[in-house]
Amino acid sequence: MSIPKLRIPALVQELSINARAGIPTYISGPAGVGKSQLAHQFAKANNDMKVFELRANLYDPVDVRGGLKVVEQDDGTYRTRYGVPEDFPPTNMVEPCVLLIEELAQASKATMNALLQLLLDRSVGAYKLPVNTIIIATGNRIIDRAGSNEIPTPVRNRLAQYELVANAEDVVDHMFRNNYDPRIIAFLRYRPNLIQHDDMTQQVILSPRSWEFANKKLPYLTNDTMISSLASVIGEGPAGEFVTYIEIEDKLPKLADILAAPRVTKVPAEGHVQYAVTAMLPSKTDETTFDAISTYIKRFAQEFQVTYMKDVVNAKPEIKELQLFKEWAVELSADMYSAPTVTPTTIPGDNHGTRTFN
Repeated sequence: MSIPKLRIPALVQELSINARAGIPTYISGPAGVGKSQLAHQFAKANNDMKVFELRANLYDPVDVRGGLKVVEQDDGTYRTRYGVPEDFPPTNMVEPCVLLIEELAQASKATMNALLQLLLDRSVGAYKLPVNTIIIATGNRIIDRAGSNEIPTPVRNRLAQYELVANAEDVVDHMFRNNYDPRIIAFLRYRPNLIQHDDMTQQVILSPRSWEFANKKLPYLTNDTMISSLASVIGEGPAGEFVTYIEIEDKLPKLADILAAPRVTKVPAEGHVQYAVTAMLPSKTDETTFDAISTYIKRFAQEFQVTYMKDVVNAKPEIKELQLFKEWAVELSADMYSAPTVTPTTIPGDNHGTRTFN
């Protein structure tokens, strides 16, 4: 039986269900897809729960139970006892918390088996997990070439299992909420197939984490160093495409012109430039600029209007309280929640040769 492949919203819902039911969750997926980040975001969104991280691949089987120490008894004799590993939540903890078991599939099978009692009975030897502990485990798939082992049947039988899927819309939403460079967002809207690549034989692995690194590097790059520097995290092909793409900035309308004359400032004819404009403007929108920017965006095709509205709510949630926004949302209500984010089905010159990109 195969496990369900879920996007972030559906998986967050499953995490909540499993937490209430007291069932451990296992999230698998390729490197850099955001498995650990999702667990931390879930904890933060639920009263900022404390997260205890146990890296299973660094544990020997005996370590799961804890280190041995010699304890003197009341009668003067001595006995050995296991000390609780510091990665475990304190037994007297009352507040809800998350025990995040990282790299479960990268651990030895002996270590996985040592975790059986913890996963099912929520205890190891004399140690008992606090009653409000939520167990979430993560790991790569065997096909990811990450040193993963097959998880033994008894361990799998103690977990609700899912595979996290990198979806372009989910990734872009995350980028808006975390103030990524608008050029990266616009490019990935135009080339969504470059968000994640499953060819793990390549030296540079393309993933949402790769683009996070690219976003961190961009402010420090010059024109001379940009391609080679970005290639180190996203690969030569995507780096070359991205640098070529951002050269269209000269074609973008100036924000000052849009604010001064939104009804007459030229709307770009090229589709890829329209993607760039739609991605650029949400970060420039606030209560004082929304009137002019929305007037300008209304001159775009309806699909781009819907995309802008979704993105501006992610980037600036307070905008949805403006009366002008509410009126516009009513006009587009039929499309706002049904029309997909604009994504090209074919791209001129794309021969699907993305294997060489990373």
